[in-house]
Amino acid sequence: MSVDEFDEQALERALQAPGTMAELAEEERYLAMFRSARTGAGTATAVGSGRRNVRRLGTGVTLAVALAVATGGVAAAYSSHLPDPVQRAVHSVLAPIGVPAPETPRPVARKPRAPQATAPAVVLPSPPTVTRSPSRKPTRRPVPPPSASPTELPTATPTEVPPTDPAGSPTGTPSSDPTPQPASVSISSGAGNSVAPGGTAVVSGQVLDADGAPLAGIPVTLQQRDGGGWRRVTTVSSDGDGSVAIAVGPLQRTTDVRFVAQEVRSATWRFVVQPTMTGSSRTTGATATLTATANGGQPDDQVLLLTRRDGQLVQEGSARLGSGGSVRFDVPTPVADQWYVVQLPATDAHGAAQVRVKVKGAPAG
Repeated sequence: MSVDEFDEQALERALQAPGTMAELAEEERYLAMFRSARTGAGTATAVGSGRRNVRRLGTGVTLAVALAVATGGVAAAYSSHLPDPVQRAVHSVLAPIGVPAPETPRPVARKPRAPQATAPAVVLPSPPTVTRSPSRKPTRRPVPPPSASPTELPTATPTEVPPTDPAGSPTGTPSSDPTPQPASVSISSGAGNSVAPGGTAVVSGQVLDADGAPLAGIPVTLQQRDGGGWRRVTTVSSDGDGSVAIAVGPLQRTTDVRFVAQEVRSATWRFVVQPTMTGSSRTTGATATLTATANGGQPDDQVLLLTRRDGQLVQEGSARLGSGGSVRFDVPTPVADQWYVVQLPATDAHGAAQVRVKVKGAPAG
């Protein structure tokens, strides 16, 4: 690189500026060396050589060297304290007297910086949300603390699924016990099968499982036959010993009942309405009148009049019950007192009933 490449005016200003403390530090020592070189034998050669070098470099370089000498920059040149362009120019002229070239800075090997640990970013929790209600105090909702690393995403934890049986229900999950299934239901009545017209009766039973153990809390329905079908009367639950009791009535006709527990049915229990009959007779001349009333009989029921002949009952006549449940028979007045039987045969609505009526004979005339 030649001196012509530098700004000559800037170089002049740099040479005319007063020396710095670093440049003037060894000024006296180098001036003494310069004077000693001028008085020595090699002065003419050095100066002559220097003049030839000045003429060879041209005006710009000569001006630089002259300014350097005039401003006391020789000492700085010897110590390489001049700026690199000036030091290079002075060196090209005064190299014979020991002015060194500008030092080429050695590349300084920089120590690799140790990688700094990057502090994890701190995520500040958002302020808690305060819900204000006109009638309640503000409620602070808990805010979960920030995670240790904001870059870590939550990982879903696999949930163990219990194995399933072939039917598809989980085998590891306990299931509630199924409702016990009754195997049998009994039915009976302490009053037997007969019931007075308009009377009531209590029907009872017991619910058992397949092992014969009683079942408690089983819904039991009482059904009654009506017109050929079954209708529900009421439903109760079995007691601790599996027993159940339900009142039936009032009954005006023979009735069939049964218990039903879930899908299990009891036997049929029949309550037979048992009519009661009363009778009387009145004799007027040659005719005697027998009157009977059947409590529990149905209107238009057939009623028979029987008498005993040769040790056997023989039918003497028949009639129909009226709306009031009464019936009338007219017979010839017997010579002696005679007993008659007024009988109400059994029907689907009630049982059989009869009454004995005495007819007085005609007095001997």
